[in-house]
Amino acid sequence: MLHHACAIAEHAPLHLLHNESATPYPRQYGDIRDNSEWLKILIRSYADELLPGTVYSHISAALILGLDPPFPATDVAEVIRPGFHRSKPTMRIRERQLAPDEMTTVGDLPVTTMHRTLLDIACDYPLEVSVPFISEALRRGQASQRALREGIEPGKRGCRRAAQAVDLAHPDHESSGEAICAVKFHRFNIWGMIPQVDTFDEFGNWIARNDFRHESLRLIVEFHGVGKYYLNENGPDRASSENHERHMKLLNAGYRVLNLVWADLFRAREFKRIKAVLDELSS
Repeated sequence: MLHHACAIAEHAPLHLLHNESATPYPRQYGDIRDNSEWLKILIRSYADELLPGTVYSHISAALILGLDPPFPATDVAEVIRPGFHRSKPTMRIRERQLAPDEMTTVGDLPVTTMHRTLLDIACDYPLEVSVPFISEALRRGQASQRALREGIEPGKRGCRRAAQAVDLAHPDHESSGEAICAVKFHRFNIWGMIPQVDTFDEFGNWIARNDFRHESLRLIVEFHGVGKYYLNENGPDRASSENHERHMKLLNAGYRVLNLVWADLFRAREFKRIKAVLDELSS
């Protein structure tokens, strides 16, 4: 892991992306996050080769603007260039028209605005990619659902998917994993799951703030990302103990609690199980 900026003069252009966008310097994690770190370097490497009128877009723009991708959705730099369309092994160029207020700069990097970036991703990428990005921007106060809905062009390719992405996104999704949960609930017809709800026992004593709780049935779904344990100030063992204690209190209060980890988000059986429990409780 890098702890300070590299002193090699030839690498100086790489620093700007992170200094200007307030994103961390490329690091090595040993997991899927490394893909995004290398993509940042690829993006920066093309900066001096962009022709006038060309701007970074889609996932590249999101990274430059400081958003975190939920998983490696692409391994190429993405740009918009009016009047030209081409795909290369390390770059995708889309031919689209941009209004002046849809473009900005981060340092010396031309990039689509946050609003335009989110709409492009919503139109061109699956919900599993777009909803986490939109939720993160909403959570940071960098976008509004109303403005995004109004920005969707009727009849444009991907417009219905974009509208669905905006509807599923929520500022209370505290992680990409929770946002993907919301997408899977939609795909498996799991209705009524409200994000980030405080749960109390029958005496009014607070038990926990749950990732998802059903609006009317006693069903709770919790997503357990690594951060819940390894970012806890008292360490993973204490966090695990506290989680078990919460789980038992919820069970004693009459709730069904189903737990998900990252890999479960891409397994149909876990959401079929949630749907079965929901159908059981509603019958």
